[in-house]
Amino acid sequence: MIAAQKSKDASRDILVIGGGRFGSLALERLPGRVTKVVEPAPDEGLLALAHAQGAEVVQAQGVDILPPALAGERPPIWVVPALPRHLLHDWLLSELAPQGARALEVPQEPLPQVAMAMRGEEGQCFLSLADFRCPDDCPEPPKLCTVTGKPRGAPLFQRLAEMSPPGWRVAVLRSHQLAPGVGGCLASEMLELKQLVQAQGGKWLVATACRCHGVVSGLELPEKPHHA
Repeated sequence: MIAAQKSKDASRDILVIGGGRFGSLALERLPGRVTKVVEPAPDEGLLALAHAQGAEVVQAQGVDILPPALAGERPPIWVVPALPRHLLHDWLLSELAPQGARALEVPQEPLPQVAMAMRGEEGQCFLSLADFRCPDDCPEPPKLCTVTGKPRGAPLFQRLAEMSPPGWRVAVLRSHQLAPGVGGCLASEMLELKQLVQAQGGKWLVATACRCHGVVSGLELPEKPHHA
């Protein structure tokens, strides 16, 4: 563990997973609110920025830090995923591994029609309502795109939640904007989603999405036996 500076300020309610460009933006744009940044290979720039913000840098993988962080005496209210992986999916697979959880490839058919869809190397799908690179300080207005000025229609997290693929259950974790270009997920909703998957088992499409961008991954957990 590399401690830049530890604070007991009760207003610090955010755990940032990933210390690259977007993790650094979270520190800059949420001053005084980030308690920890988890980064396996922190550089001097991140350490200096965290020190200036009074945050702690933990040298570890985010999926390893989440369980003790969420179960601690003062768990974070918000988790900011700032890494090039689907944190929710990685965390669920790790947490539910004792129950036999395994990753599945996402089927193409049930996904909503969007401007950009790209399949990842591990069978996940990245989706976006934009077919261009969005500015990293987008304020995510509810109706009109800041770049095109046009309506975007239903937000992506809603479109994903409305999927009804045969043989699959769907769980969507919404990413809320905490600052321009910085999205965070409620830790309480992450735990509720885990309990839902754990209680029901079966095949799941799990997604993390804001209004315009998201990622969908698949996993399977053995079905719970039904008792008469």
